[in-house]
Amino acid sequence: MKYKIVTLFSLSIVLSTTVVAMGQTVAVDTTTVSTTNSAQSAAQNTATVAAPQAEVTLESLTNYQVNNEHMVSSGLPSAAHFQLLKDEGISRVIDLIPGERGQEQLMVEALSLNYHNIQVEWEHPTLANFKEYIGYMAQANSADDKVLTHCKLNWRGAVFTYLYRITALGESELSAKQDLLAIWQPNQTWFQFINTVIDDFNQTHNAQLATSVTPQVEPLEQ
Repeated sequence: MKYKIVTLFSLSIVLSTTVVAMGQTVAVDTTTVSTTNSAQSAAQNTATVAAPQAEVTLESLTNYQVNNEHMVSSGLPSAAHFQLLKDEGISRVIDLIPGERGQEQLMVEALSLNYHNIQVEWEHPTLANFKEYIGYMAQANSADDKVLTHCKLNWRGAVFTYLYRITALGESELSAKQDLLAIWQPNQTWFQFINTVIDDFNQTHNAQLATSVTPQVEPLEQ
């Protein structure tokens, strides 16, 4: 006599086994189920632990530098950096990166900050670029205004803030130079730009300002 024994579980496999009935050994085809819990197995195989995100600080912003109580400069900030800069009192952003800058403008203006872009070509900075910069800086005329000047690595920015401090603000050239060299030593192209701006300032204001910056022997590319 054959008996069919069915045991219900969630996942079935076919086994061939034997049972003893009435003292006789009888071959039986039976359906059983794997006792493996599929959900538990999947969880064991796919479980991952999310890596903690690094904390965003102003110290993590490339070449971040405080130039004076109303001016800071840096490399390219992230959205989180812009929020931190706003929290630090920044009210105006001057972006020296050329090209299409609409995304950054939207990001900055969403934080209710003033945004300006100056298209400063790395291989061809111009006197017109710097005069445009002076115009935007002049709009920050409130005692509460604080301006961020930034580019990609703060190489453009370091030169612009150096020149603005020694011309428009009349700060010590040696002090401003120290901040500039803490970021980079200008190459021949940017050394020439520095002298072009200073020459124009001297002619306009009948001054005798001079730079003590010396250029790199080998130019760098950004």
